[in-house]
Amino acid sequence: MNRPWFSSATFMIIFCCAYVFAFAMNWPLFLYYPLHDDFNLGPHMQTGKGPAIAWYGLMGDAAIAAFLAAVVIPDRLAHKALRNYLWVFPVGAMLACVFLLRRFFG
Repeated sequence: MNRPWFSSATFMIIFCCAYVFAFAMNWPLFLYYPLHDDFNLGPHMQTGKGPAIAWYGLMGDAAIAAFLAAVVIPDRLAHKALRNYLWVFPVGAMLACVFLLRRFFG
């Protein structure tokens, strides 16, 4: 479906970059505590609620930033400049996340 007001390439680029940035800085939008089915805004953990899941909050950060950029930046700019290199952003984001998690692998 063609949406002239939304740039999918820009969304993907900004989502990858924003996710890595939020992950590296440990800035989730919210934390989810599955044992109590509770959400906590911000990256501050609450004691006595069990383990928190930050991944949903990191996805929320990246999705908000990517949606705003995809609405503002025209699709033709991202496709024209980076048409053959769009694959670099998700691969780079995955490698950056593995690098940031390197202490758990060794």
